[in-house]
Amino acid sequence: MSTYEEMIRSEAKQGSAEAGGLLQTVLHHAPLRDRLSGMPADKKTIAMTMSNASDFTHPNWKSNDGGAGHMETIELPPDARHLLNPDERQRPPDEGFVPQRRVTTLGQGKRDEADYRIVGRLGSGGTGVVFQAHQRAIDREVALKVLRDELATSPISRERFLTEARVIGGLDHPNVIALHEVCLDESGGLFYSMKRIDGTSWDRRIGELSEDENINILLRVADAVRYAHSRGLVHRDLKPENVMLGAFGEVLVADWGLALRPDDQLDTDQASQSIGGTPAYMAPELAAGLPSEICFQSDVYLLGAILFQILTTQPPHDGESLLACIQAAARNEIRVTEIEGELMDIAMRAMATEPEDRYATVDDFIAALNHERKHDESARLVRRACERIKQASADHPYEDFRVADALLMEALDIWPANRHALEARRKLQIRFAESAEERGDLDLAVNMYAAAGEGESEAVQRVKRRRERREKDSQRVSRYSTLFSQSPEAGLLLKMSTGKVVEANQAFCELFGYDEADVAGRTVAELNLWACPNRRDDLVARLQERGSIENFEATFLHTDGHVIHVLISGRVVELHGDLMVVSTIRDISLRKQAENELQKSRQRLKDLQQLAGLATWSYDLRRREVTWSEEAFRLAGRDVSEGVPNKREFYELIHPDDRDKLKQTIDSALASGSAYEAMIRQRGERGQYRHVLLRGQPILDENGNTIEMYGVIIPQRAVTPHSS
Repeated sequence: MSTYEEMIRSEAKQGSAEAGGLLQTVLHHAPLRDRLSGMPADKKTIAMTMSNASDFTHPNWKSNDGGAGHMETIELPPDARHLLNPDERQRPPDEGFVPQRRVTTLGQGKRDEADYRIVGRLGSGGTGVVFQAHQRAIDREVALKVLRDELATSPISRERFLTEARVIGGLDHPNVIALHEVCLDESGGLFYSMKRIDGTSWDRRIGELSEDENINILLRVADAVRYAHSRGLVHRDLKPENVMLGAFGEVLVADWGLALRPDDQLDTDQASQSIGGTPAYMAPELAAGLPSEICFQSDVYLLGAILFQILTTQPPHDGESLLACIQAAARNEIRVTEIEGELMDIAMRAMATEPEDRYATVDDFIAALNHERKHDESARLVRRACERIKQASADHPYEDFRVADALLMEALDIWPANRHALEARRKLQIRFAESAEERGDLDLAVNMYAAAGEGESEAVQRVKRRRERREKDSQRVSRYSTLFSQSPEAGLLLKMSTGKVVEANQAFCELFGYDEADVAGRTVAELNLWACPNRRDDLVARLQERGSIENFEATFLHTDGHVIHVLISGRVVELHGDLMVVSTIRDISLRKQAENELQKSRQRLKDLQQLAGLATWSYDLRRREVTWSEEAFRLAGRDVSEGVPNKREFYELIHPDDRDKLKQTIDSALASGSAYEAMIRQRGERGQYRHVLLRGQPILDENGNTIEMYGVIIPQRAVTPHSS
């Protein structure tokens, strides 16, 4: 149970309105309790005025006479009357220094007789209405905040209005709305003029702005609050609704009507103003209505509450009624959320129940946000990795796990202490292990469980037992290896630990010119088979990593020195307790020779076409590379430095009426492998369309699959751009 909850329960037993503050005053006073219990929880500011009666204000309340006022007066319970200053109502407000200005509306009075001419209404709050007005003396548009009619004759309301004006006027900061002057109109009503901002309040934009944009705004709000704290002021009602966003990037903190100085809390006037705020955001001491507990960390709490809303879209406190929301704030009951991360950690620390457990200053809160932003890239990588894990394909999970692990490792490189990345990687390794177990990759499953710190878990023991059973079966099945000696393809059986040949079949000896007795017991390096030893290292590394390899292309040497191109397939198996490599080697020299001849033929053809000055092009389907001759660039009016056009740019060179015909011709040639011919119109360097004849031929591999497309472009005659 928190300190505030214990305090409230203890004071509820005492029945003291003074000791329990605002919340206990409400709970002990049936009219107030019923009134607040019947109102929905919202994000509006409430305030309590200690006068001869208790004035509770809320923007949606009606006045006692049924009008659209913003103040309701309810008699305080008898035990709360001693809170009041009996001389307060008679004390005249300090208005002698306030100048008088003439204020008119459109259509009233003469334009040149008015100091301010009201143009329209901008908004309203609990104590005032804000209008757009024109200030004649300086010829500028301003905003006027006018004390509400129902409060205009209240000395306390007037003095508080003046206090608010003094607070704003004393704050010279780029994130605080500039106050121009405070005045009396001709009827004695109070108002003050301030800079008019073209824009809107933050609460109307917060949902559509990105997290990064909202954090930037919050930092500027915090900077204004930091400045106010340096002047000894606590705002008490920080929330997006009280922040103006200008059309030119301005961020301005408004509504300083509840601001007070904690050092002056013993002053009667300060104490009477100290109960108020917005329950959905309130710190516990604000909701409990305890003026002596209000401090600079109360504003730190409100900044954390706004950060909570940025992350979750909702303020921290809620309830079935306004009273329930106030009680939730007093108990510091924060909405349950699944949002995690460093930003949420910052918000939760700022919203700690006890002020001393929060950030000590706004500077510390700002420093925490800036520190988090340094880690923002690491956090983004964690989110990308988690998203990749969620979308992992059942057909190719290893690739998704590999990419996710690479993202998490990069996140940890940026920020080694990122606990969210560490935990995400541990969970990833467990999921990787589970997937490997499902797919029968038992060694990988054991390794991944160990990497996740689960090396002694029941899951690992289960996988090891399964692996032992499989190994026994493998030993029985491995006897098949003796049969490979009769295979028509070259084969080798090598011991993994030493690299020595245990057995070579007859096909191997015939292919490479060895006697079987000359091979057994020697290492592959001693046999001098590899034309490129680096390729051998690659093969060994892949076998060690995967346990098998398929169609690994390499170049071997015959005993007489001539080159043999081969494809190697192999698998690591256990034979009598030793790891062996069973491999087959297929001669592909004839195929490589054919490929080389084909490549030479293609090159010769390209050389001849270039010598003839033909406009030629080709498309390699395997590499997805397109090449154009210089004549092709010239014919299209395209500079060689611009490079080969992409597919979209190429089709833009073709007359719109011919594009479908060309596409169908090429698609048909690719599908059938047949030669093609098409007469189309192509745009040249002067924008004119020229008839060109396209002729070409797909190139097929030995399996009949198209691997390349080439052709020539033969110009015919030029036509105008509008010619058909």
